[in-house]
Amino acid sequence: MTMRKILITGATGQIGSELTPLLRRRYGADNVIAAGHRRPPDPELSTEGPFYSMDIRDAAALEQIIKNHQIDTVFHLAALLSAVAETKPQGHRMC
Repeated sequence: MTMRKILITGATGQIGSELTPLLRRRYGADNVIAAGHRRPPDPELSTEGPFYSMDIRDAAALEQIIKNHQIDTVFHLAALLSAVAETKPQGHRMC
């Protein structure tokens, strides 16, 4: 069986910060790569597996991460509106 290699963009956001640890427990920390941009990552997110601080609009950086880690699955959560932002859409910055 081939192990999944997963990239999570927007990993420092509300959804990504909960999804990343869950997937790392299931598939192994080294197989789940987290990427965030605006918010600094929680210590758990950046120390318990690969983490990249990157702007998702940087296609070359994104392509390099996918190639280097042989990514086969992407959870694209960058700039996804969170439940917190839905309650205060004018005062919340997206990841």
